[in-house]
Amino acid sequence: MPDQRIVYCYEMYSGSERMSVSVATVEFWPAGDGTKLTYTEQAVFLDGIDKPEARHEGTEWLLDNLGKYLAAQTAS
Repeated sequence: MPDQRIVYCYEMYSGSERMSVSVATVEFWPAGDGTKLTYTEQAVFLDGIDKPEARHEGTEWLLDNLGKYLAAQTAS
């Protein structure tokens, strides 16, 4: 949906071994003077190489750092 939603698919590999396949959705909503981001991921984890807990932790770290970066940009 233009200006509101991004949907994409991706695969993750460790070397030549496929670890997982995902469909992710990123949605943007007006929130006061800013924007709220909602991230949803549906993943299939293959052969025990990756685990949902590790993916959650990594995604949370990435989104937290994106938030810090954007906050610093708006503060300057």
